[in-house]
Amino acid sequence: MSVVVVGLNHRHASLDQLERLSVSPEEASKALLSLVQRPHVGEAVVLSTCNRVEVYARVHRFHGGIADLRDFLCEWSGCAREELDGLTYEYHDERAAAHLFSVACGLDSVVVGERQVARQVKQAYLTARQEGSCGSQLGAVFERALRVARRVRTQTRLEHAASSMLDAGLDAALTHLGSLADRTVLLVGAGKIGTMAARRLEGSVGRLLVTNRTAEHAHRLTTHGATVVPLDELDRGVAAADLVITSTASPRPLIDGALLEPVMGDRSRRPLVIVDLAVPRDVAADCREVDDVVVLDVDAVASTVDSGPATDELANARAVVAEEVAALAAWQQARPVEPTITALRRQAEQIRRDELDRQATRLAGLDDRQRAAVEQATRGIINTLLHEPTVRLKAASGHDDDRWRAEVVRELFGLDHPSDD
Repeated sequence: MSVVVVGLNHRHASLDQLERLSVSPEEASKALLSLVQRPHVGEAVVLSTCNRVEVYARVHRFHGGIADLRDFLCEWSGCAREELDGLTYEYHDERAAAHLFSVACGLDSVVVGERQVARQVKQAYLTARQEGSCGSQLGAVFERALRVARRVRTQTRLEHAASSMLDAGLDAALTHLGSLADRTVLLVGAGKIGTMAARRLEGSVGRLLVTNRTAEHAHRLTTHGATVVPLDELDRGVAAADLVITSTASPRPLIDGALLEPVMGDRSRRPLVIVDLAVPRDVAADCREVDDVVVLDVDAVASTVDSGPATDELANARAVVAEEVAALAAWQQARPVEPTITALRRQAEQIRRDELDRQATRLAGLDDRQRAAVEQATRGIINTLLHEPTVRLKAASGHDDDRWRAEVVRELFGLDHPSDD
């Protein structure tokens, strides 16, 4: 069994190509079902963000599994195999884990160190579990990826040295608008980015408007001073705005030239800046042709981001990734003998307890402190006796004779076969 990833990201693919490959939350179930029905795929998780589309899988055969994942991407996007050949990357086992860990902690992001991607990795994992496409083996890799993200966040200053795509988008907008103190900002979408934007902008803009497909979600942002504009009155909201920040999961553009032309005609050449952080894009290409409109999509925002945090912080984060990859490899290597080790220690602990029970009458006069000392001493004897066999079994795991050694230990100590546990 191998864990593999096939994907493409902002470094290799254009926004147009990422849009064609993107998997919306509503489409996730269909995509995951398509993956696990393929002959060589045992488990699968799809990670689709504004900067990447990646398929992680546990596959029965390496080459067959890679072919299955590449076929899925072609079928899903309608792209020819030749078009994707120069765009996709593929990693397996430890390199696949290292890549996922780097993604989860923000090392592979446009804005290095940003936190939002960790939430996206977690959501992709939870969705796959809910759909039944992610089992224990691939799940263990994703659980450790989330651990890496937590460690990098708490043990390094990578996050403090970086901003998010939202922050970068706001900075880019400010170069066109200057201060937002007397400006009107319209948020299109009340999801995670919309909510973050409302928090960032609360009290620092002239007026904050929000529109969303689900009115209830839009009304939640009124706690941050936003006024709700019904989605069917989007043109009214755009007409009032100096800055529009949009990030929805809509499969097609919400703002196009037909909406903007009449709106901009009534503004007396008052400029409009639109920051479009959605993939697929919320803003149609013809909006760029409308006078006095500046559209900043994900590619444009990414181009404004600087080289990132200090080298020391990058090195610290990469060290955490390397450490966790090694720990995962050690855990996976020990898996074949782990049931034997667990059974051996369980048996030893039961023998210890049974013997203490048999000596209960003789130990009845002990006070709590003395009883604790006896417990500690007997556990210490067990741990000392089993330490060397445990270490040697784990060291042998992954070698040709690991199962034979585990079977010898089971025979010597009368342990049940793993299937009987």
